Amino acid sequence: MKNTILLVTLTVTAFFSNVIFANSSAKDLALKNSCISTNPELGDSAYWAVTAIEQFAEKKFSNAIETVDTCFHQWGPEAGQKQKVMNRKNKVCPPIGKVSSRKKRKIDKNYLMNDVSMALWAKARSQHELGQLDAAIKTYGQCVYMACGRAWDPKGWFWSPALDCAEQVRELID
Repeated sequence: MKNTILLVTLTVTAFFSNVIFANSSAKDLALKNSCISTNPELGDSAYWAVTAIEQFAEKKFSNAIETVDTCFHQWGPEAGQKQKVMNRKNKVCPPIGKVSSRKKRKIDKNYLMNDVSMALWAKARSQHELGQLDAAIKTYGQCVYMACGRAWDPKGWFWSPALDCAEQVRELID
């Protein structure tokens, strides 16, 4: 009898959980999880990085830090390994500034390193703005490590989050 009651309870709970989940829009779920893109033009890691950058730009520094921390474990390690391989093989990082459309496509294929470097940049700058200097120094270091990540400026050129992080951290440690 107890097993039957338990089975019925679990079935009802599962049913209502599915109904609630089915009635939740993708956007509602994404609001709870900044690791899931609600923009069909952006993959998940790009959405994550863009969200953190927008929060930084809006001076929502704590939100930017939380966004980066929430999803870093999903993309950070793989991007770090890609950077490690590039370092070990003495690969040249992509250029910064204006590039040909062919080079732009090649840089865009490196999306994971680009997204992680931008997210780390937003986190480090946010920590810096909040006066969390020890944390900022650590995050700037992670950002600098992602030397081959690139960020697209809407004005039509690429820049290096790692180079900017190096300049910012230099001010803190000099």
